[in-house]
Amino acid sequence: MKNRYIKIFCIAIVGVLTLASCDKGFEEMNKNPNALTDPAVKSMFTLAEIYVDGQDFSNTRGNNLYAAQIVQQFSSLGGPGSKYTYSSEYSAALFGETYGKGLNQIFQLLSVVENTPENSNMIQACRIMKVFLFQKLTDTYGEVPYFEAGKGYNGNVFSPKYDTQEAIYNDLLKELDEAGTALDGGKPFVGNADLYYQGDVARWKKLANSLMLRVAMRLSKVNPAKAKEFVEKAFAKGVFTSNDDSLVLKHDAGPAGVKTNPITSSWVRNDLNGGESNIKFSKTFIDLLKNTNDPRLRIYAKLEATGDNNPASQQGLANDAKEFPGGDKKLFSDPNTSTVLRLDAPTLIMSYAEVQFLLAEAAVKGWNVGGSAQTYYENGVRAAMNILIIFGDKVPAVSPAEYNTYITTYPFKASGTEAEKIEQIITQKWIVLLFNGFEAFSEYRRTGYPVLVPVNDPTGDTKGTIPRRLIYDQSELITNEANYKEAIQRQGLDLMTTRIWWDK
Repeated sequence: MKNRYIKIFCIAIVGVLTLASCDKGFEEMNKNPNALTDPAVKSMFTLAEIYVDGQDFSNTRGNNLYAAQIVQQFSSLGGPGSKYTYSSEYSAALFGETYGKGLNQIFQLLSVVENTPENSNMIQACRIMKVFLFQKLTDTYGEVPYFEAGKGYNGNVFSPKYDTQEAIYNDLLKELDEAGTALDGGKPFVGNADLYYQGDVARWKKLANSLMLRVAMRLSKVNPAKAKEFVEKAFAKGVFTSNDDSLVLKHDAGPAGVKTNPITSSWVRNDLNGGESNIKFSKTFIDLLKNTNDPRLRIYAKLEATGDNNPASQQGLANDAKEFPGGDKKLFSDPNTSTVLRLDAPTLIMSYAEVQFLLAEAAVKGWNVGGSAQTYYENGVRAAMNILIIFGDKVPAVSPAEYNTYITTYPFKASGTEAEKIEQIITQKWIVLLFNGFEAFSEYRRTGYPVLVPVNDPTGDTKGTIPRRLIYDQSELITNEANYKEAIQRQGLDLMTTRIWWDK
């Protein structure tokens, strides 16, 4: 792993030379004075993989402070996500970083890689990574520049049009279908420059299909026929079959920056401070795990000041709190710095457990996915507990006996209503999506689960309504005004309460 990260230092240098801090149109790349005559495409590919997970900027601001607090995984006294207040910098973080780094890197890579059989697998992998980034963008904001994005490289388009979410989703599904099929184990790839699967094309195929499953299920209310079609297609083509297929990105403990976990690094360096952090686990999250004797709680949480990870000691902060009850921050639960909040903690980008919960939901709906909702649900809970071994051995892993006790005590509601079954499935998914607040926020809006009590704080901007989206980067009013205004005229006012296309 150390050798792999030596390459990342090289990548960072490549990034400085090749990445312009441009937005959707990549204006600075018109003449491309920094274009590489002999591009280190494998290094560029590695950096693209890292950027799919985002960097400190968007993860701290958009994920930790907005999305994860809106869905009550975390809480803070003055957090914009907890109180539904607008912060232009935080709200815009994902928008600016994704176009300026992640998509920029992929578009530039694609602009210098010849479309030959030798490069085909790299190109297909880039198409898959683009879907990850664009789905997160469009789910967070609604309409975004899509079809014209990146055309500053070869099309001189510097003010790209916003596209409807319906058109974007149709193309995301097409891209995954085509890219997954075109991946070919008999053709060259990038070897160990692939931090995800070390050049294993078969696992990339599973990733494409599993991501298709996620994308398709997002349409379950707005276009259930299309959702069913592509859910069944993804399953038939082959999705994740075990935790070994889960998309896990490994990190190192330092130096800070590209190598460290983008969720944990700023938190540990700047905020945690021996238990003095203003960001704590939400009371909603801690109470659910405590009340069900969930064995994951000892792995997720501890009191940083004392190192106590005893589940009985854990206490979450209510999202509507105006002060720390008792006045002592140190009595409230922090993410565990021995496990999930280590600087070198791996990032779980997409898990086998999530796939099992998607299939469980599909089975509840009666779609053809080859198994029962109960089996998929139980597999998902087991996988969600077992995957936590990626966070090391400082805390005992969940044992088979603990899983059996849990699933026996809280079995799948096989005889319940469809709504009860969906609620149970999505609540478990909400747990496994810890630290992936953007995805948890999307799934909450799509399903309404888990059931959350809205916060009606006088400082909030939604009058006690749980947000439905984040507000665009307001620099768009300067750099892309006409297209921005056209988008909000179609979609609705640029407010946190405006529902996006699939949010029915």
